[in-house]
Amino acid sequence: MTSESAHRIRDSIEGSWRPFRDLAESLRSRLEEKTPAGWTAKEMLGTIAFWDEAAFGWITLGIRQGQLLEGWTFGSGFDHSQGWPAADVHNAREAEWARGKTVDEVLQRCDDAHRQLLAIIATVTDEEAVKNPDYFPRLGGHYRDHLPELEALAGEAGT
Repeated sequence: MTSESAHRIRDSIEGSWRPFRDLAESLRSRLEEKTPAGWTAKEMLGTIAFWDEAAFGWITLGIRQGQLLEGWTFGSGFDHSQGWPAADVHNAREAEWARGKTVDEVLQRCDDAHRQLLAIIATVTDEEAVKNPDYFPRLGGHYRDHLPELEALAGEAGT
């Protein structure tokens, strides 16, 4: 049975995800264009996928003190066993990964990472949510943070 906390966290994530993903889909033919942030929408989506994957890793390793399943990896191939660099280093690596992929591959990774995020969120207990009040509410925040980049790209459609 899914906890009340898991339901609230999932609802918050989905409330941010749906408009973000729908807009990305509507811009599919333009995702290789630069956003106001200076990277392409496709590169930005590569970072989004990574941070969703990272939530699975953090909940498993950091919060639950467990082990990742044999063979689990980030979609870009990043090896977390060699340390955890700063966010900007991750973002640069993931943007580079996305540059070499098709739009379909990047969107598929985003969708897969999002499903993985929702699956692990479904297992979050009320106790875990209470013990980590600064972590769970932030999940999905990157969709809200980066939505303006897609909105700006969409706004340029008529120009």
